[in-house]
Amino acid sequence: MAAVFTISALERETGVARSTIHFYIREGLLPQPQKTAASRSLYSEDHVILLRKIGELKKDGLSLAEIRDVLRRDVARAEQNATDLAAQENERIRDAILRLATKEFATKGYRQTHVATIIRTLGITPQVFYSHFPSKRRLLAESFRTFLEWNLAFVEPRLAQSEDQGEKLLWRVLADFRANAFGSEVLSLVRTEAAQDTDLVRSVEKAWEGVVGTIMAEFEQVRPSRSPAPNVSLELLAYSMIGALHNASLRVSWDQTYDRADLLRVHLWLWMAAMAAWSAEVDIDSRVARYEELIREMVAREPVSPPALEE
Repeated sequence: MAAVFTISALERETGVARSTIHFYIREGLLPQPQKTAASRSLYSEDHVILLRKIGELKKDGLSLAEIRDVLRRDVARAEQNATDLAAQENERIRDAILRLATKEFATKGYRQTHVATIIRTLGITPQVFYSHFPSKRRLLAESFRTFLEWNLAFVEPRLAQSEDQGEKLLWRVLADFRANAFGSEVLSLVRTEAAQDTDLVRSVEKAWEGVVGTIMAEFEQVRPSRSPAPNVSLELLAYSMIGALHNASLRVSWDQTYDRADLLRVHLWLWMAAMAAWSAEVDIDSRVARYEELIREMVAREPVSPPALEE
């Protein structure tokens, strides 16, 4: 993304006073900036380059009229090739909010992350913040998606050379430890907001797509090419593996009964069991088939609540 400058940033970058910059613009030595408000303009990298050229030409003794003639084509080219600086600046600000929020949520959690702190740290106004993210909840969902993308980009290239599925899984689980608490908060949020905010739910779904896609690809690789697929959804199986890890992690966090080694070992065991079934090493479908009638009966029934205990 090309650099975008406010007048203050352009002064710092070039060492040229804003009054001089405005004078050069009036004299045709610089292209017009892009107005985003009555009192706010944005400048491009072309302004930086041209200001430095003006400084060099002045040192060579050229007059302003001569400099204007020398730079005429450069100024015209800059005006012709001008991009939407306001859109670039909006994208830059949104990315900055998202990067900072992702770090804050991942290290401090939802409750200890404050929108006011993000606004103050980035030096933006509340209006600018809420123009990008209408709520803290939406920011959490987008930050979770960003965190998962960072995780995949960090871990997966390191696993590309390994052919051992168990080794890959263990490294992924290690990378997921930090995301686990983050993900639990997001899932809890989705459960409470699902009926009210479908956009939020969709944002979280998209966040999981990369992780789920990786798991599905691992399972698909072990299935014999001519063997019929098991009679279960691969996508739901992938989500089940994620849910199993998160819930087991929750149990480990309660006390000292289990440690991280226990968690890694049991998840590897569960993963290998599922892999064995998916790769047709063991026949699980025929065992599940015995319960199809009961499954259909339970689907037809409404969930029931137990009666209250008698006093």
